Amino acid sequence: MKKLLCGLLCLLMLLGCASAEGYLYSAKGDNGLWGHIDETGNWVIPPQFDETSIFFAEEDYAWIQQGDKQGFVSRTGEIRLLEDTEDPLVDYFSNVWIVMEYYGAESEIDQRAGFFDPTNGVYSGLQWALVREMASDSRLIAVANDDYYAQWGYASRDTGELVIPYRYGAYDRGANFCEGYAAVYTEDENYVIQECYLLNEAGEETPLPDGMQFANIYDPCVSEGLIAVADENGRVGYCNTACEVVIAPQFAEAEDFSGGYAAVKFSEEEWGIIDHAGNVLMRTNAPYDHYMQNGYYVLPAENDGLTMCHVEQGELFTLQIENLVEFWKPERNGLCIYQTNTKDDYRCGVVNMQGEIISEAKWWLPEKLPMDDHYFSGVLLVQDPETGLYNYINERGELLTTLPISYAVDFVGALAYVVVEQDDGTTQYGYINQQGEWVYSWTE
Repeated sequence: MKKLLCGLLCLLMLLGCASAEGYLYSAKGDNGLWGHIDETGNWVIPPQFDETSIFFAEEDYAWIQQGDKQGFVSRTGEIRLLEDTEDPLVDYFSNVWIVMEYYGAESEIDQRAGFFDPTNGVYSGLQWALVREMASDSRLIAVANDDYYAQWGYASRDTGELVIPYRYGAYDRGANFCEGYAAVYTEDENYVIQECYLLNEAGEETPLPDGMQFANIYDPCVSEGLIAVADENGRVGYCNTACEVVIAPQFAEAEDFSGGYAAVKFSEEEWGIIDHAGNVLMRTNAPYDHYMQNGYYVLPAENDGLTMCHVEQGELFTLQIENLVEFWKPERNGLCIYQTNTKDDYRCGVVNMQGEIISEAKWWLPEKLPMDDHYFSGVLLVQDPETGLYNYINERGELLTTLPISYAVDFVGALAYVVVEQDDGTTQYGYINQQGEWVYSWTE
């Protein structure tokens, strides 16, 4: 069951972009083995495996454990076991399965790594020391030739072969391609950065202007055609994908653009919001809003309240609730999660953009870090601090089900995996739909 849960949890931040069509769910049959059901609870791949992961939308393969072998099964039931490794560590990261094997004496453990692409079934084999985890949706993925003094290149997810040679440095992982470009750099023998480039997917390098580096060297990324860069004095501006300076270095810090806007710091005490032309649209010495996105930002209000603002619309609403500490960035559905803190007891509620409370701040959020969209499935996963039970609330703040759920994860497509402990000491596992009804379950 561990890969079922791993697969479910690792993809939560991406599901808002995926269609529900095509999901197949890991389920346990009467024979004690695992297979896959569709959203109506009917078997598609009969139970025959010791463990399985789910099929995510637009992916044609899922992970399986069969005896002492791991591998993958296609939607048509074709089984492909990993024959080149005895005891691999196989984990799902974002949109690719990373396969690793550790070997050698305990004092000199070494590793080899590869990847399996679930959209086309390409397996690279264990060719590398490292493969980039949390890869982007590019068809190129960063791979390294050494796990201690790594130089990174890029392999094709369509062929499993190296297509851009190893030559780029990285602190702990290779750069992702974002909007068709990877922010890479070269180093000398002492690991001092020599030159920074934007690399396109054809392997062509465009250098940054002399004396400039990427402002976020740990994981820089092109966003809305721009990337933050720093000059020799540490001041930050932006270049376009031709590596031309379009917003001169002038800021102490600068974030990625989202929705046409970026947050910047002028100093430790002052920050603001700019547009693609570098125009300053808002400037304040209020506490920095780490969740600013798409032009929304939060300012303190009287009586310990908070005001939600937008750079074009101005002040939207003010919420004055005892022990209110923060808003998270607004959801795509126009709702906003707010958080209170009473003696280190953080609880969350939901408010709309007119300042009307949809749900009081009485919940723990199992997926408590601010994501792009907590309501990506149409409902919000919550946990009751008083009982420890899980549930889901809809956009009106109503609870989805009366089931006493002791464990749950977010909806994946049409179904959510939940666990219910029964009065007779048994435990019911399975999937519910968005009406809160069991679709398929098994009892242990």
